[in-house]
Amino acid sequence: MNAAKRFLGQFQIVRDIHSKIRGPRPVPPDVDLRAIEAKVLPPDLQFQHLATQAEKIEGMLSAFSMAAVDMMLSFQEGLGAKGSILEIGTYRGKSAVILGAHLRDAERLVLVDINDYLDRAAIDPIKDATDFIVAPSEKLRSALPGYRTRRGSFRFIHIDASHGYEETFQELGMADELLAPLGIIALDDFTNLNYSQNIAAIFKYLFTTDTKLTPLVVTDEKAYLCRREEFDLFAPLVLNTALAEMKSRGIDPVLARTSFGAEYKAFYLRGRLPEEEGGFYGESIYRTAIVGGG
Repeated sequence: MNAAKRFLGQFQIVRDIHSKIRGPRPVPPDVDLRAIEAKVLPPDLQFQHLATQAEKIEGMLSAFSMAAVDMMLSFQEGLGAKGSILEIGTYRGKSAVILGAHLRDAERLVLVDINDYLDRAAIDPIKDATDFIVAPSEKLRSALPGYRTRRGSFRFIHIDASHGYEETFQELGMADELLAPLGIIALDDFTNLNYSQNIAAIFKYLFTTDTKLTPLVVTDEKAYLCRREEFDLFAPLVLNTALAEMKSRGIDPVLARTSFGAEYKAFYLRGRLPEEEGGFYGESIYRTAIVGGG
């Protein structure tokens, strides 16, 4: 019996040493997920009007992405972010309508496309605050007037260009240079495996360069990046209000986060499936990760 106790004691010693090395396990914050799900905002009539206008324009921007882009811009504005808005890959201007509606004060909307397909009538309400540049994205450093002086001046950058591997890597590098404090970069077709090189280039940039960018929110259509040191400013807004914000824009959403760590802690935001109940995916299994406790 004593031998058995000594044998089991060895395992206890190992466990104690491992615990000291690992440190205390994080305690999940006291977050009431039921209260978050129950939160209701009035219908966003301004967005609904905006989305109706955007729907008239040829393009691939879904109702879900319209709502998500609009929400992320609103989060920025709530935090006091300042700066112009840049879109690389504009086509007819469908997403430009959503972006341009968020311009304030002296901010400008800069649209860049390799060809001139822009529907001028679509952006007529914001034409005086809009600059349109016809150039391939790899020429942006020379095509954008005053590029050097405009580094750190764009608070929201939407990239929806060729999705080529090298092009995406270069576009992300330029966006990183141009991004203002509290800035967000939106990358289109993030999970569209017809353009599998797109996601490869994005993760190569994020994990092999000295960038401070990190994924904040991913959807079935776009990835939204922010700077690592600003993640904790945006994350509570996503966790506590994204469900209500999307519902106010006519979307029935689900929020998921199945892993939370130093390297990766992005939220996944998507539409609710018909058979699903509740606003958080896998809550009984992943609650700690959802609320950011470990």
